[in-house]
Amino acid sequence: MADRLKFPINTRSRHARRAYQVHRFAGSGVVIASRIITARDDTDAQRQAAGLAAGDRAELWASNRLVAVFGAFGHPVATSIRLLADRPTTGS
Repeated sequence: MADRLKFPINTRSRHARRAYQVHRFAGSGVVIASRIITARDDTDAQRQAAGLAAGDRAELWASNRLVAVFGAFGHPVATSIRLLADRPTTGS
């Protein structure tokens, strides 16, 4: 019988960190600052991003996944986003 090959398994260390992006928006909706942060998990990233928001609207992203939104929700960018169900339908 042939010997089995054992391949090393790269498990994620509990100390491993992930990269996140924080984008801050001006009142006009323009991005005024973007920063890459590293964190252990989403909770740690949210804590760091809340400190970077500085009272402005900010979004926290992990790759293409929106993790959290901070700041004024009455901001023009936030009020222009609606669910598809809220849009008027066209056609018959």
